[in-house]
Amino acid sequence: MRPIDESLIDAIYEVAHIPELWPTLLNRLSGMTDAWGGMLFTVTSEATRWIASPQTTEFFDQFLAAGWMAKNPLVERGVRRDHAGFLTDLDLFTHEELDAEPMYGYMRQIGGGWHLGTAIAVPNGDTLVVNIERRYEQGSFLRDQAEHLDVYRPHLARAALLAARYAQSRYEATVNDLAALGLAAAAVSSRGSLLACNDRFEALMPAVVQDGPRGLIVTYQAAHAQVQTYLHRARSTPGSAIGASIPIPANAQHGPTILHVVPVRGVARDVFARTACLIVATTTEAQHLLSASLVQGLFDLTPAEARVARDIARGLSVPATAVQGGVAESTIRAQLSAVYAKTGTSRQAELAALLNGMTALHIASDDSGNN
Repeated sequence: MRPIDESLIDAIYEVAHIPELWPTLLNRLSGMTDAWGGMLFTVTSEATRWIASPQTTEFFDQFLAAGWMAKNPLVERGVRRDHAGFLTDLDLFTHEELDAEPMYGYMRQIGGGWHLGTAIAVPNGDTLVVNIERRYEQGSFLRDQAEHLDVYRPHLARAALLAARYAQSRYEATVNDLAALGLAAAAVSSRGSLLACNDRFEALMPAVVQDGPRGLIVTYQAAHAQVQTYLHRARSTPGSAIGASIPIPANAQHGPTILHVVPVRGVARDVFARTACLIVATTTEAQHLLSASLVQGLFDLTPAEARVARDIARGLSVPATAVQGGVAESTIRAQLSAVYAKTGTSRQAELAALLNGMTALHIASDDSGNN
């Protein structure tokens, strides 16, 4: 029996805290089996989130772009096998089946061909798959190589559990931070599932929003359609998601409200990060002016963008903000455009309403639901 690498176990638990280290860990696991590289991905109804070793990133990118993940018999058979350990191709297929399987033909064509992987159920409902790749000419993985990696699988499973819990904690911490600033907020997945929300957001239920069996429901139909359109776009092209500002008119139960839909940024390398966006609801009931540093942290702004956002919220015009900052108006306008994209607003009045914790927009009729 091969000796256990304690430093590898330490590295496994470290990635639970620092998801950016997954490629390094995948390299180490690959090196133990004389493989080309590795990939970590989640099987979920929402989207495929993945990360790979640097040398195999292009390979897996091609594989996913060709649409094979949706018709991957390897994952299907592996999950159905429900084996608490690593499996080789020959554990799941005969040589004849492999030669006849179109997906394997494609992977051999682009440089791969042999796999060693394991599926791990994660408490948030996802299935995590660790996949080690070998070039076809290297030959298949051996059973004893799979059994050697089995020693580390329990640690991978615990790390996955911790990472999922940390991701959920981040959602909850973010919306609670916004509550402390007087803002109602929720973290929503790309399918509309409500992952976390603060007390202020709950107070809008059921008059403005509802947590339905299929996800978030906005009671005003026109606004609900806009939220669904946004989420569909986030699922289809996640890298291009920008913010949106969706007005809801007043009625007998609540005052005028704006839902600011803000894309979550900076988590692309975390396969446990399920959030598509934050939804921040501003109403006429709260009045809080955020500091530049808080604005910067909440919406991933640069320091210069945060100062511009703060000045606009204070009521300064673009020319006045340019004079105060000692820069050209064109610079302020460019920074303001970036602020709009990151905060889900499109006009100075909307930005001021969001940062002041109140809406300055009066909506008189249901027909004004289109932004």
